[in-house]
Formats: sequence, C-alpha cells, structure tokens
Amino acid sequence: MKRAGAALFSGEMDFCREVLNRLHQKREVRNSKETEMKTVITNTLDGSDILVDGDRIAALGTPAMIRSMAGPDARILDVQKSMALPGFNDSHMHLRMTGQMLTGCRLDTAGSITEIQSILRSCHEPFVHGMGWDQENLLEKRMPERRDLDAVNPDIPIVCERYCTHILTANTAAMKLAGVWREDGIFQEAACEPLLEALDSQAARHIQAGVDHCLARGLTTVQIADLKTGNWRKLLPLYRDASQRIRIHHQVNITDPKEMEDFLREARLYETDTHTFGPFKGFADGSLGGRTAWLGREYADEPGNFGEPCMTEEEMETFVEACDRLNRPVIFHAIGDAAIRQVLAVYRRHPGMKQGILHLQITDEAILQDLERLQTDCMVQPVFWRSDRNIVEQRVGTRMARTSYAFGWMASHARVSLGTDCPIEDCDPLENIRWAVSMPGGLSEKQALTAYTEGSAWAMGRSRDLGKLAPGYLADIVFVRDGTVTGVMVNGQMTE
Repeated sequence: MKRAGAALFSGEMDFCREVLNRLHQKREVRNSKETEMKTVITNTLDGSDILVDGDRIAALGTPAMIRSMAGPDARILDVQKSMALPGFNDSHMHLRMTGQMLTGCRLDTAGSITEIQSILRSCHEPFVHGMGWDQENLLEKRMPERRDLDAVNPDIPIVCERYCTHILTANTAAMKLAGVWREDGIFQEAACEPLLEALDSQAARHIQAGVDHCLARGLTTVQIADLKTGNWRKLLPLYRDASQRIRIHHQVNITDPKEMEDFLREARLYETDTHTFGPFKGFADGSLGGRTAWLGREYADEPGNFGEPCMTEEEMETFVEACDRLNRPVIFHAIGDAAIRQVLAVYRRHPGMKQGILHLQITDEAILQDLERLQTDCMVQPVFWRSDRNIVEQRVGTRMARTSYAFGWMASHARVSLGTDCPIEDCDPLENIRWAVSMPGGLSEKQALTAYTEGSAWAMGRSRDLGKLAPGYLADIVFVRDGTVTGVMVNGQMTE
C-alpha cells in the first residue's frame, strides 16, 4: 500500500508540475505578445498592404492607410509582388509518416522489383524503412514479397510500405523482431502495426523533417492522423514541440470509449493555440489500389472480392455514440461506396454532431444526395486522381466510375476541405489545386482555394479565426509568385 500510495502521489505531482509548466508558458507567451512589434506587409501583387499586430491581422488597405495605422516603429515586410493568400490548411495528412518518407528509402519512382532492391541496398540503417511502392507501376505487376527483401539482406530488418500505407512487405528479420510471420511477408491494415513499432525511436527526427517539408510547400496548418492506440502518450510532447513552428490539429485514431476518455483527460495538458485536438477517427474500409476498399458490388477486375469492411455497423454505432457523449467530432476513412453508406447510416442516427468523411472516392447518386442532406464534412484529396484515373474504371466498372470522384459536385452542395493524405501524395497545395480544377467534374479555382483555406478551417472548427485574410483573423499567410511559394507566415511570424 505504501508503494502504491507513493506512486499515486508521484503521479499527482507530475500532473501539478505539468499544469504549472503550462501556466508559465502562457504567461511567457502573453508577455512576449505585449512587446511584439507591428508588421506591415507591403508590395503585394494586388497593391494592398496588410497590418499584422502580434499574431493577428489588424487591417488591410492602401499603403498610405496601413502606414499611418502602423506607426514609425513597425517592421516592413516587402513581398516583392507576391500574392498574399490565407495560409494553406491540409485537412488530412500524416506528418510523422511524411518525415519517414523524406528520411527513409523512397520507392515511389521504382519501376520494378529489381529497382526496389537496388534502392534498399543503398539505405544504410539498422532498420530499413522503404515507402511508396505501387505494384501497378512495377514491371512484374505484383507486390514485393518476403523473398525479394531477404535477397537484399536477410539479417537487417526491412519493411516496405505500399504508397497507400495500408499494405506493407517485411523480410524475415523484421518479422522475427516483431514476433509475427507470414510466408509471403505481406501484411494489411491493422496487421501492419507490430512491424512499424520499432521505428518509434526516430519519431522526433521524422516529425521535424515533416514540418520542414510542409512549411516549404506553403502549409500553415496540418490536420494529422498520427496519434493512435499505443503511441499517443509517447508522441504528444513531440507534436507540442513541433507546433511552435506550424499549426497542428489532431485527428485521433482511437475508437475504444474508455481510451477516448483517457486521451481527452491527458491530452488537455498538451493543448495550446497551435496544438489542438479535433475528431476521433475510425476506419470503414481500406484502399482502392489494394482492392480493400469496401464496395457494394464485387471488384470488376477481381470477381468475388468486395473489399474489406473494418468495422461492423454495431461497432461504428458504439464509437459514434461515445463521440456524441464526449461532445467530440467524428470522422471516418471511407473510400468504397458500401463503406460510405454504412457511415452515413450511423450518422443519420446522430443529428447535431460535427461529422466528416475522409476520401469519399466511390460514390453513387444516393450517396451524393445524403452528403448534401446531412451537410457532412467532405475531406477529399483531388490529387489522388493523378494515379487513380488509371485504375478506377478497372476496379469499379464504367457505370460507378461516372459518379465517383465527384468532388466538384460536393463543393457546390456540401462542405468540402482539401488535403493530400501526404505522404500518399505530396502535400503541395498548388499541385493539389491544379488537379482539383483539371479533373473531370472538378472544382473551380475559387472553390479549390476556398476549400483549402476556409473549408479546412471549418473542418477543424476554427472558421472564426482561421482561413481568411480579414481583421481579427490569425496571421497565417502564404506568399506565392509565379506558381511558387516565396514565404510563409504562421501566427504573425515568418518561418525559415
């Protein structure tokens, strides 16, 4: 009893210490803001100036008006005829995984199993992590297997993730380390987790590399789905540190009601203005490329396969009920039409909640009407069309393909935000907008820009202070000239 009491007391002391830490941090932030200088953003493409006071936009207007409001001590930021836009906000991506891709072995350019093996041989790490292969782009038209990776090195653990991140291949050494085994070394969905846990020691380096990449692309906010059962206690401090440079909003992969309560209780200690927590996230199905997205009809190119539902409707109901009871938003990954229909059926029983669906690729007329009726947050990735246009009709048939990837329709009838699911695709907002505009039935340029800024702010519940260049809004601004990002401001501070 004495030992238990001591442990409890120690835990309470840690809790109090963390609270005092947060109060001290807030005091430091408040004091620093009191001494911050005003900034005048001048020489923009449209000729107007912007006055930034601390972390907020104070005014927009003519250069003479803004200079008179700023006073003689204001800093002058000449953006050299760049266009000033609200900071881009990726509504769904994976920050840590992006860093893993950047610091690991990139396999997205490989055109054969032999090329994958060559790339892996050039990676000199104690645990080799390859990412980005797609069997559709390989000469052999098959997934790499255990024997292929063992031929590279049978003694060093090697794990290679498909670009969708729902499928991976492991060699013998990696499977021994994780305590799992499959003859071909191919794992899907939740079965991948044990093989990825050994990468946790590099998490801080991966997260910071991801932040660098996102800022270079013009992102000021990232809504990330990195926290999940088994890792969130370890990763929360790392993401709070990273949020000093970029705004981070979490989509949390926890579906157990008890653990959801534990998370909310502990995560509040790490919450700041730039490090916030949004919806709990569930998975309804897998991926289209891997033929695990759940369809209402069998795959046209694989008869008998309908894909894989990840949750029963009863399990979904329990999860959504818990979100409702905890007053939290909820989102689901759902790609196939059967998965989307199941999610919408559960959502209809919980009116008044903030509800969203990620991806929404395979749809029919009835699904689209339901999205409009429920005003579900549609969190879509138009850049997926770059690769999926080559397989969608093969996978689902001509008729279903005609009503799928209906992102332009959604932008006109429901609430749409844009993301990239990076590193599935690169988190370049300008490239994503190009695909949004050019894809069949796509968005207008204005719709795409709005979805990337105001739409994404709405999705995270921050539409009152994010997503617009307007007085009172946070000074998250991106500067673009000739199709290139020339500068990024987050919370009133220019990033390096």
